Formats: sequence, C-alpha cells, structure tokens
Amino acid sequence: MKINKYNTRDACNIPKPLSLKDPFTGETIIDEHGKTVDIFIYGRDSDVAKNAFRDRERRYGRQATLTPEQEDQAGSEFLAAVTQGWSPNLEDEGGPIEFTKEAAIKLYKENGWIASQVWRFHRNLANYDPLR
Repeated sequence: MKINKYNTRDACNIPKPLSLKDPFTGETIIDEHGKTVDIFIYGRDSDVAKNAFRDRERRYGRQATLTPEQEDQAGSEFLAAVTQGWSPNLEDEGGPIEFTKEAAIKLYKENGWIASQVWRFHRNLANYDPLR
C-alpha cells in the first residue's frame, strides 16, 4: 500500500474554495449571475497554516490568557493567513472587496458567521481529499 496517497500536507497546501452559506438557512449563497461566493482556504496541515499558528504563538504566547478582543484579533489574523483570496463577487455596500490580508482580517472580525464557516472548512480534511 502506497501511504503517500494520504499525504495531508500536500493536499492541504492546495487552497480549496469554500462556497459561503446563508447563516440563517444554510443554503449556498448565489449572486445575481448564478455564481457562488467563494473564499479560497488552505487546509489545517498546510505549511501556511503551520506558519500562521507559529506566528500566533510568537505574538500572543503559547499559554497566554487572551482578552476576548485579543482572541478575536488573533483568530481573525489566523484565518486571514490561511486565506489565499476570494471570488470577485464578494462585496459590501461599497462594491467588490479587494482581497488583502487586512481586508480579510476585517471581514472575519465583522462577520463571525463567515469566520465560523472558514474555520470549519479549514479544519475538515475531507475538503482537501485529492481523490474527490
């Protein structure tokens, strides 16, 4: 049996699209052109995620007790780090949101429902299965 077909690191190093779901109904969000609104996420075993986790530990400490505000900031920074980008139809009242790490941090801090979906997607190895 070739065990390398189960290489989660390689699989997670390829960002996968998370199609956002309506937080109230659970239905996939579709824009006016029939397209999903997607965020591209690296998986939990990716090099990006491991580096982001180490950065978080360096910045906030390994056993540190964080205030709720610090925890929110640290979580948003981590999610932004594992985000490669998003589809151009991710918009706010001002129009399309250009992807930057700062914009991602803001998006996750202001939209807990998006942050929750990204976190769950990032942690689920099934989303990165190369055979799917």
